[in-house]
Amino acid sequence: MQFTLATFTALLSLTSAAAVTKRYPATLVERQSGICGALATPLCCQTDVLGVANLNCANAGAGIKTTEDFLAVCAKDGTTAQCCVLPLGADGLLCTAA
Repeated sequence: MQFTLATFTALLSLTSAAAVTKRYPATLVERQSGICGALATPLCCQTDVLGVANLNCANAGAGIKTTEDFLAVCAKDGTTAQCCVLPLGADGLLCTAA
């Protein structure tokens, strides 16, 4: 009886150990620095309408560390660097110049 119980316990231990999946370490995405503050999103926009709405905006991209980098990335495309509180598709609302 004890042998059967010990064998059953060992078998359960082995099967539960085999059922555990291998864990992989998480990879973290680097955060953008506070170029535009906590609430605004850095966007490269073509048209500014009195600072309320910006049209034809695109994401500035990842890896921007400084304001100078942000301005240079947007200048390559002929757009202006804007910090928009509410990005909506290809437009941005409540924007300020970076």
